[in-house]
Amino acid sequence: MTISPARRFAGFALLALSLGCGSLPPAPTTSRAAEPVVLPAKTSAPKPRRARLRVGTSGDYAPFSIRDASGTVHGFDAEIAAALATDLELELEWVTFRWPTLQTQIENGEFDLAMGGVTWQPTRAVLGYLTRAVARGGPCVLGDEQAARVAVNRGGVLEAWARGHFKGRELLTVDANRTLPDLLADGRAGAIVTDSFERKAFARPGWSVRCEPALTRKVYWLAPNHAPLATRIDDWLRANTTRVESAQLRWFGERQRLTALDDLSDLLARRMAFMPLVAGAKAKLGIAIEDPAREKIVLDSASASARKVGLPEAATREFFALQIELSKAVQRRVSEPTTLDLARQIRPALNELGDRILIAASEARREGQLRNGSLADLQVLSPWLNGDEQQRLLDNLRALGR
Repeated sequence: MTISPARRFAGFALLALSLGCGSLPPAPTTSRAAEPVVLPAKTSAPKPRRARLRVGTSGDYAPFSIRDASGTVHGFDAEIAAALATDLELELEWVTFRWPTLQTQIENGEFDLAMGGVTWQPTRAVLGYLTRAVARGGPCVLGDEQAARVAVNRGGVLEAWARGHFKGRELLTVDANRTLPDLLADGRAGAIVTDSFERKAFARPGWSVRCEPALTRKVYWLAPNHAPLATRIDDWLRANTTRVESAQLRWFGERQRLTALDDLSDLLARRMAFMPLVAGAKAKLGIAIEDPAREKIVLDSASASARKVGLPEAATREFFALQIELSKAVQRRVSEPTTLDLARQIRPALNELGDRILIAASEARREGQLRNGSLADLQVLSPWLNGDEQQRLLDNLRALGR
């Protein structure tokens, strides 16, 4: 189901000016030649300036965003940004960000959205808006995975993964991402960490490569207070999946499916990814995992919204009840300390996800995808849910699709 944007940019209209001309006076009777009639030069009204779309990018992350010597940005996200700006009638302007300062630059409003291989993660989702996923990938290790020194780009998701994966090793973090292959080539590092997208640009003959499953999602990150623009961009991505998949083929060498069911499974995975942080926040506050009052609020809200988006009320309530049950199971298994505030940051983000899950479920049901779903469609949930839990969720989705 297409989300109707809360507001749309107003279109511009040019006012046509009409000139009324009266008849000229009779020519003078003197023998002197008549003075020539000089008409004012015609002027055209200036075209209105288009609103800008300020896009932040690092320019160092192939195949998403590479800035060449002339300053031109190339890559998958550069292609999508250009198409997006053209269709939304916005003037594209590139702004450079650095991965270690990306969140600060988003908070400071230095650009409207970040595009350039940005990975979804909970700590980003509480600030601004993260769009539908446009690609899925996973971390890769090039070189000797047992090496004592491992190099990785500083400030991103890959650094966090490397710190968890290579505990006890020396981790060399760099700001110039494109220098990583040189560190491995000249022996300053025994291995480097990249991802399944970038590995083709970094790999060299003779280097071993091992990649994790493709479970991380690439999105676009909009700055706070950009709700109307966020809606327009998500609407565009939903309506242009074929164009996005074609760009994937050109830049990744493969198409990655972007159906409504894929969007739904991604949103469910986002919800589950918050649960260790919810458990940590509750532990810090000394409150129980069980919260019957809040659970009732969530279920009542889902039931009330179901028919508005074309979903059966009873089945939708069961769907959200199962989400709550599985969420609590994750909280009991994993608890992570967090500085995020439960009431002011985490819960608003979860409420937004609940609304988006409803819309995605409605769209997937309308297109007949829920009835025909498989466990492969829920693979992105595997970090949080075991096989039995994924099967229960799949059975529930199929029931919702009837």
